[in-house]
Amino acid sequence: MKILSWNVNGIQARLEVVNRLVAELQPELMCFQKVRKKGAFLTSIEGYFGWLGIMDDALFGGVSTYIRRGFPFEFEAQRNDMPKWLMETGCLNVIRFDEFILVNAYFPYANKSNEEFVKIRQRWDYELHDYLEKLANQKPIILCGDLNIVAQDIDAWEGVSVKNEGCFTEWEHRNFNSLISQVGLVDTYRHLHPEGRDYSYFFQNKSEYRLANQGFRIDYCLMSKSLLPYLTKSEILTDVVDTTNSPLLIEIDLP
Repeated sequence: MKILSWNVNGIQARLEVVNRLVAELQPELMCFQKVRKKGAFLTSIEGYFGWLGIMDDALFGGVSTYIRRGFPFEFEAQRNDMPKWLMETGCLNVIRFDEFILVNAYFPYANKSNEEFVKIRQRWDYELHDYLEKLANQKPIILCGDLNIVAQDIDAWEGVSVKNEGCFTEWEHRNFNSLISQVGLVDTYRHLHPEGRDYSYFFQNKSEYRLANQGFRIDYCLMSKSLLPYLTKSEILTDVVDTTNSPLLIEIDLP
């Protein structure tokens, strides 16, 4: 099973690239962030069912999740037990399968220039951690998305993962480490590539930054420890350069 995750920064603008990736990779599941679709209108992708995160406004761009038609596992979209505020951000999709729960998320950026954004991220961390703990008590979790956190020094090209900016602050690191430990999640890329220095985000998508590999890793696929024996691949598709964020691909060989 292949799962593709990508902060597309406008899915309509990236549709040609998405269709190319579908043809090349044939992923069973796709998680997109910052799709920038307001209301109930979902971008159609041939051969897939889709769900759009419900949002009151397009502040964070929303998320959408796609499942390939004919996918052999039973599934259902899960909204009834989702905390109201989390659902209204449009930043969260939860799909329940027989073997696991898929969570597609965009973690709001804690922009230090706007105190309201910092407060939103702090509330998000608190409510999401509590919600994911409840889900993890039901089934293993796979969490994919733009999590807007540079988790370790190695995840920043200049080797600095704590400074006074969003994605780098000490409180964000504390919250992220708490999520990992309390929910029992593992960073799939770092698990398979302990010394890997591939990055998923390049400022303003400037080619000179990409060529010099001067980026940050802020996009992740995390999974419950019980699923690790089935993990066969976790990669950042750095050759896809159409926006600031590169897609992620994981492969899982479920029994």
